[in-house]
Amino acid sequence: MEGILLDIEAFVSPITLLLGLVLLGIGVGSILLGYMADEEKSGKRIFWAESPFTDVSEAPPVEGVPYRRAA
Repeated sequence: MEGILLDIEAFVSPITLLLGLVLLGIGVGSILLGYMADEEKSGKRIFWAESPFTDVSEAPPVEGVPYRRAA
């Protein structure tokens, strides 16, 4: 395991590796937010506490509790 990390550091500095991971996280977050925005644009309601991968056509699990919509 240490040998793999030392080989990675020989080609890429640790700062570059961390910045790459940050960029990857920003990209994944942007894709998920774009997916949720497209779902809301098509008329489906997405609740803020709901996973973007669940069926958005279901009613909220608790009756009478207002959920805020996603941005």
